[in-house]
Amino acid sequence: MTKLLLLIDTMFHFDREVLKGIKSKVDEYQLKFTITIDSIEHAEDILSQHWDYVIADFDKGDRYRVIPRLNTNILIFSGYRIQNPPESVSTLVNDNDHFACLALGQFMQNDIENVAFYMEPRECNTGWATERLECFEKHANELEFKYFNDIHEAIALRKFPLGVYCATDRSARKLVNFCIERNVEVPKQVSIIGTDCDDSENAISAIPLSSVNHDPYEIGQRCVEVLVKAKRLKRIVHEKYQPVSLIHGKSTITMESQNDIVSKALYYLHNNFHMNIKVQQVVDFCRVSRRTLENRFIACKGVSVHQYLSDLRLSKSKKLLRSSHDSIESIALQCGYPNLSYFYKVYRKQFNYTPLEYRKGTMA
Repeated sequence: MTKLLLLIDTMFHFDREVLKGIKSKVDEYQLKFTITIDSIEHAEDILSQHWDYVIADFDKGDRYRVIPRLNTNILIFSGYRIQNPPESVSTLVNDNDHFACLALGQFMQNDIENVAFYMEPRECNTGWATERLECFEKHANELEFKYFNDIHEAIALRKFPLGVYCATDRSARKLVNFCIERNVEVPKQVSIIGTDCDDSENAISAIPLSSVNHDPYEIGQRCVEVLVKAKRLKRIVHEKYQPVSLIHGKSTITMESQNDIVSKALYYLHNNFHMNIKVQQVVDFCRVSRRTLENRFIACKGVSVHQYLSDLRLSKSKKLLRSSHDSIESIALQCGYPNLSYFYKVYRKQFNYTPLEYRKGTMA
């Protein structure tokens, strides 16, 4: 019988759900595995036995002392990037950039410009929480949100509406309580998004939480898929886990017209408008048909994807024309126009004046 060793801690709810996902995929593939669960702390006992496959949680235990010494088919999963993974080991890591994409896309739909990140003090020393902070702050600044390092100060100064992405649902729940205690309205004044879709945290939250659907059951399934793929290809495989949706609770403003596909499209548009992108590239990023994207985008924003992109470029170009000393040709390229001639053509058609006339304030 083929032996599969799971180095996870089933005392935790998250790991138990990972186990369920692993078992479901083993059954689906009809793999004749004998599954053993152990702790990485039992290093000598583990190393004294032969294992055909190993799946290990790389965020726990003395991982470098044991995993590199297991000469077998190994998959490690982690909540953040693994800087120096052991050799000959496949990996599945959270794409925390994608987590930030989902949160920021939702804030865009709600026309929220002020944003912040929140994590509990106990989470500050965890790799996955700090990476989520870094990704969210980086992309918020790139997308020209007004990012606040100190969330409590932002709330005290009433920088509303304020969108806050939280490292976990636990930190989101605590932030909800913090706001309620200070008579700050959630989600009208502060819109809050957690991570994990943790049923336990949601059950005791004063307000049902919106949360990035970081599903441990799905992670367990993906672990088996990556492990089997590596075995079949006879090479090491490195993949990222990307949650496909944001679960909407009452801690964010949501309307029937809002949609996760639109959130992803908005994120992509605002992050890439400066390049000469086309609608098809937005479609490819969202992984839907063009018709689906257009229908949902129009229902949410009232314009087509193409029109939104055109308006976004014009808005950004006007800001640069008035606030910067860059050449007009440079501004055209910064805003995704292929050349200066086309930039002028768009302005004449749209406004009946040129970019130079707008900069000088001499429009007819």
